Amino acid sequence: MSDALDRLFEGLPERLTVDQLAHVLGLGDRTITYRWLRDGIVPAIKLGKTWLILRDDIKEHLRSQYNVPHSTDNDGAHTNEE
Repeated sequence: MSDALDRLFEGLPERLTVDQLAHVLGLGDRTITYRWLRDGIVPAIKLGKTWLILRDDIKEHLRSQYNVPHSTDNDGAHTNEE
């Protein structure tokens, strides 16, 4: 998991621009990116009219959002073990 994220962010600066964030997230529309920032879907800090988007905060947030399959018990029913 983390190897793929590391490769995705490889070569990017510590602070990302809105365009860089949109590119990494695969969002073709900057309007969606700004909406996600405004609504807190991705972590960032708004300073006046400028967004401070920290690469490592985005990586950490994405890692926490991985959907991991739940294990199943013997009869095939899903369990919620953690």
